[in-house]
Amino acid sequence: MSCYFIGDPHLGHKNIHTFRKFLKNAEHNTGLITEQWKKTIRNRDQVFVMGDAAFTEEALINLGNLPGRKILVKGNHDDMVSTALQSQVFEEIHGIIKYKRMWLSHAPIHPAELRGKPNVHGHVHEATIKRFGLVDKRYFNTCIDVIYPRTKSVFVKLETIKQYYNIK
Repeated sequence: MSCYFIGDPHLGHKNIHTFRKFLKNAEHNTGLITEQWKKTIRNRDQVFVMGDAAFTEEALINLGNLPGRKILVKGNHDDMVSTALQSQVFEEIHGIIKYKRMWLSHAPIHPAELRGKPNVHGHVHEATIKRFGLVDKRYFNTCIDVIYPRTKSVFVKLETIKQYYNIK
């Protein structure tokens, strides 16, 4: 079993390509994520969807048909479909969760609330959390907008994040 993170899939968002310049259209977003999901994720793998999963019921149902054990960390756009339907797709649904000595949230949490733990998040798309003009290493952005252009993958493995934070 492997563990993966995907931030802000925005499945079913008809204008996502206007934000993700590497996309041709909304269908390209769905195709890219679906293709990589089927190629990467196995039935026993765990996938944390770091918010803004699906904008339509159809997109959410399609996500539910993909392999893996899915956990949703709810985002600001996850009110586009009902929590009842989300509960049929996701094994767990959280607002924020402590996992492997890290905070998992959709939006970055306030620095005063980190309490010595790093924050794995989404929400800010291409933006980077900075402190004194430098990248704030306490935050790890899982948004596809940042991850895909750098790695040509929509997923980040747990091992990559643990290595970034030197977590054993």
